[in-house]
Amino acid sequence: MLVNYMMIDPPWPVLPDLPDGVAVTHDHLLAEQVQITQPKTGYRVGSDAVLAAASLTAGRGRVLDLGAGVGGISLCIAKRLGGVQITAVEIDPVAALLARYNVAVNGMDQQLRVVDADITAMPAVMADSFDHVISNPPYHHKAGTRPRHAARAMAHMGADTDLHDWVKAAVWAAKPRGRISFICRADRAAELIGLFDRAGAGETLLFPLWSRPMSPASRVIIQVRKAVRGPGAILPGLIVHNDDGSFTEAAQHIMQGGGLYMVHPARAK
Repeated sequence: MLVNYMMIDPPWPVLPDLPDGVAVTHDHLLAEQVQITQPKTGYRVGSDAVLAAASLTAGRGRVLDLGAGVGGISLCIAKRLGGVQITAVEIDPVAALLARYNVAVNGMDQQLRVVDADITAMPAVMADSFDHVISNPPYHHKAGTRPRHAARAMAHMGADTDLHDWVKAAVWAAKPRGRISFICRADRAAELIGLFDRAGAGETLLFPLWSRPMSPASRVIIQVRKAVRGPGAILPGLIVHNDDGSFTEAAQHIMQGGGLYMVHPARAK
């Protein structure tokens, strides 16, 4: 689902040259605090990006956004947490081009940089160097029906990668004791937690996201710490929509730029 989008009129900086057939829309996130240009068709930034971005709580440090797309997660983090430095990695050249454009439009050049790279072959200098790694990885099962649109298919199911590759990349890039946050389908939560455990990341926080009251959780945010082996916890989570489809009061707070309560009970003050 898209997040409160509306078309807005220029003036905007001149768009970079895009391949023929790539039409874009000018939209916004966080109650118009973040402006975003994205392809009109294919994968579109949605509420997953806003919710994932809200899982970060530290107001400083280095953040890595794996598979950043046009920059939805990174832009929301930068707006909420002005003291962090963000590196956004994206393999698709059109998405990376639009991500750079969105960084410029929002005046975040000093805080956010976009790197064209495959998450399985990132520059060696990025190893063990980030305080927080975040991702909205391709989390649909490869056995499902693959979307016809190439960009949507890559975002939903990946190209030559699976969840194991994304976990491996995130743990590789995080500092020891650094945090890693993934948003994924609820039915893949156990698999993802197991992958993190085998990669040496623990003290797992599970934050369920329910679409509506009394409905099964459709998404979860999973947060772990590299080289930490403490017990995990299931947090209260968030009901995103009322029965009429509107955002709940708590979700509306997040959509306007608020943060989620992602604190381990053993570390709560």
